[in-house]
Amino acid sequence: MKSDRRVQRTRELLQKALIELMQEQEYDGITVQDIVDRANIGRTAFYLHFNNKDELFISCHEAIVGEFHFGPFYPHSREELLSSTAPQGMILAFQHLEGARALLSPIFQGKDSLLILRRMLRDWSAQGIEASLRSAFTEMESVIPFDVLANYLAGAQISLVQWWLEKRQPYTPENLAQMFHRLQRAAIRDAFEIRRDSE
Repeated sequence: MKSDRRVQRTRELLQKALIELMQEQEYDGITVQDIVDRANIGRTAFYLHFNNKDELFISCHEAIVGEFHFGPFYPHSREELLSSTAPQGMILAFQHLEGARALLSPIFQGKDSLLILRRMLRDWSAQGIEASLRSAFTEMESVIPFDVLANYLAGAQISLVQWWLEKRQPYTPENLAQMFHRLQRAAIRDAFEIRRDSE
């Protein structure tokens, strides 16, 4: 038990050090030595917990990304997916992203970190969207396989979020959630060949 607490404490110190460093400089310029110096931990201890900086980055941001709730707020019902208004969970996700902008901005500036974060977000989002589709429809109803549709929608969502956070666009989280929902709904309608009057 004490050993488990020590492991957790070391991981937390390294995560905290990396997050602090990312607020001061670009991710790509941060080295493992910078991290262990900031955490006051030896390099050997670092490599007992993580293979490299990217692995530490992922461990830092799994919790943050998990809080974005693109996935956990799924599955949505058929009615929610086809509704004229965005589901409340989607609105909350965009509100959370706006609140996390200060932490996410330095992450988005790094070439490597951006690829990692986008992959994580896209994968989590695609899983949530696919869960919603499977809950609301049968795959035989769709002219597009669920995994294709889910990854298409997730990629669009992540690109929209990246653009919104990086360029500091003036749209509110509520506006953005509603616009994305309308775009997603249009794609779902097309995939399932649903006309407005048949909803």
